[in-house]
Amino acid sequence: MIRRTALAAAALLGIAACSNDPEYLSPIDTIYAVLFGGKAEPSPISPEQIVRTLGSTDLPVIFFAMPERETQSLLLKIEQNGPYATYGNPSRQSVVLRNGMITGTRGLSGDLMSTDEGPLLDLVRARRAGTAIYIQRWLTPEDVTRVTTYRCGIEPDKPVDVALGLVRSAAREIIAACESPDGPPFVDYYVVDGAGEILASRQWLGPNIGYAAMHRLRR
Repeated sequence: MIRRTALAAAALLGIAACSNDPEYLSPIDTIYAVLFGGKAEPSPISPEQIVRTLGSTDLPVIFFAMPERETQSLLLKIEQNGPYATYGNPSRQSVVLRNGMITGTRGLSGDLMSTDEGPLLDLVRARRAGTAIYIQRWLTPEDVTRVTTYRCGIEPDKPVDVALGLVRSAAREIIAACESPDGPPFVDYYVVDGAGEILASRQWLGPNIGYAAMHRLRR
């Protein structure tokens, strides 16, 4: 089973034909271009690393990056608690997802402790325009939890085809522009499939982490 998974992942990533091509752009870099705009930066995580990870486990896997800290990692699903799925690594760093939306982190320093994401998530999953209240609770360097309430405007954007790791799907980009008198404004991007699952995203996780990128590699 794992061998078949590795072969399938290699085929989807195009490693055999493309990884030695100087013009080759890894699928992660392609999604970076979609989510962050402009020229994609080289990815420290190679397609070969993705294949090895997918080939060594049957668990769901995500790619997670914090561009301001210049860190990237592959996280495996370690727990399911109702609608919330926790992904982690051996360094005890973890990210909590609800239908693909990041709702919390641990072990990252300045963590996003929790969110009230329901109204925002409903509009994002429905791929529908509207406004929603969104609340973040994040940890300061002094270990004080700050609460910020945002008002977000959500708009559907263009359709995209996702082919990353073992995830292949037609999807649509959703934009959420959020502002608050108590915190910096931000713009989140979500790539959402027809079932309302977030396949990739760029999300603001608070002033300490900044923006983070998430891409599903296996569901």
